[in-house]
Amino acid sequence: MKKSLPLFCLFFFLCFTAFSQKNILGIHINTRIPTGDFKSEVGSMFFPSISVNGLFQLPKTPIYFGGEMGYSRYGTMMTRSNNVINGTDQSFRIRRNNNAVYLTGVVRVMPQTSFWVKPFIEGQFGGIHAYTRSRVRENRISEPISSGTELADWSTIYQLGGGILIPIEKGKATFIELRVNYVNTGNMNILTKNDAHYNDQGNVTLSSRNTAFQLIQPSIAVKFAF
Repeated sequence: MKKSLPLFCLFFFLCFTAFSQKNILGIHINTRIPTGDFKSEVGSMFFPSISVNGLFQLPKTPIYFGGEMGYSRYGTMMTRSNNVINGTDQSFRIRRNNNAVYLTGVVRVMPQTSFWVKPFIEGQFGGIHAYTRSRVRENRISEPISSGTELADWSTIYQLGGGILIPIEKGKATFIELRVNYVNTGNMNILTKNDAHYNDQGNVTLSSRNTAFQLIQPSIAVKFAF
């Protein structure tokens, strides 16, 4: 299922490309800002995110369909322990990263205007996978001696927002896109960077929490129309 969904979306996009009037592809650099109940769970912090977006225009309409795939990290924590391997007092680095990947379908309305820039509104709906992985190393640059996923969960995700598409040169096919979306998900069991607790013997207790992601997501992107 995890592999078939991206392949299906790619097939869907390629099939409709032949019938579209204009295609738009691009890479987004996003900043995710927690809001609502999610802010009280994780605190005031920014989450970096990167995503790839592809759209095709329905002929003779201002409507675009497509998809977006993204990755974000919503917290990281490094600790040291000398109880990783029994019988040795060597200290090891334990890095724990909290990650999320998502895949959504996109519907965008971007009418033609007399302005140089192109305003738009859009909605997205799809799935999100949140997971926490840990790696144990002797030092920063050494290969991990142990790694694994400690917690993972799935849920739905939707985004609502809008922005503007700005041509880099008038009449050209390269654009800068500025966008702000509101992001919300269903509840998931997740870990934050403060949810791993170590006792005096170096044993870890993970205290998961059940919450939804609620975020404001400004982004900047480079887009190519063809």
